[in-house]
Amino acid sequence: MDGRKLSELLKPQLRAHARELSDRYGVIPALAAIMVGDNAASAQYVRNKRKFAEELGFRSEIIEIPAADASTERLLETIARLNADEGITGILLQLPVPEGIDTFRLFDAIDADKDVDAVGAASVSGFYRGHWGSFIPCTPRGVLSLLDHYKVPVDGRRAAVIGRSDIAGKPMAIILGGRLRNATATWCHRYTRDLADICRESDIVVSCAGVTPPDRPFLITADMIKPGACVIDVGFRRIGRGRFAGDVDFEGVAQVAGWITPNPGGTGPMTVVALMQNVIDAARYRLGLARADYPI
Repeated sequence: MDGRKLSELLKPQLRAHARELSDRYGVIPALAAIMVGDNAASAQYVRNKRKFAEELGFRSEIIEIPAADASTERLLETIARLNADEGITGILLQLPVPEGIDTFRLFDAIDADKDVDAVGAASVSGFYRGHWGSFIPCTPRGVLSLLDHYKVPVDGRRAAVIGRSDIAGKPMAIILGGRLRNATATWCHRYTRDLADICRESDIVVSCAGVTPPDRPFLITADMIKPGACVIDVGFRRIGRGRFAGDVDFEGVAQVAGWITPNPGGTGPMTVVALMQNVIDAARYRLGLARADYPI
């Protein structure tokens, strides 16, 4: 399930939506990303987002705040400034942030009409109740695009979602098992007992943990996967200078799975696509227009 290839297929559609907003309405979609500290994976994601946005004709602004200078109050001031900026259509707070910062307070401070990462209370209540609201989180939205494009059967299937982050694991489990999709979802994490057995019983495994057990290099291995299952690797961690890996032993699991995402190159590019879709939708909402017509 090649996320890079699919992102390239969707890029002309995204560019056309952005051009329509610019040419017809005089609005240029603009994304502001707040990055705190020097997390390597975060920096990689932000660079990818900026590059993709510029390729589509978006404006892109990155606000970098050193960890030593970061506080909840300073970040609230930054968010307030971006909320008031008419030229900014979408705002995201790149995670993780340093300990001691009130992440939920920051999430809820983002203007609901600019909450393109779908982390605020208004967005969360939308997909929790089984409908779109204004936005759904970017990683789950990207995963849904992959599932749809590769025609993976979801309705009525058993799905295991591993991870409990607020931007990936939690919403992924809610979405797959809610009204946006109709799987029977089991929500797991690294402390779940009998995780291997749960995975072996699942038709779809989505791993968003971003960690590995102390006794092996990958959280998800071939012996944990049902033959023919779909395996989505959302985990992202640095394993060396300029080298990254996910939760899944790709080489081993690929021998068993019916569908599998590479990592890098699977869900990462599609998370960026979903973010750009949300930024375009945010610009459309400001104009009183409906959500753009996308594959999902």
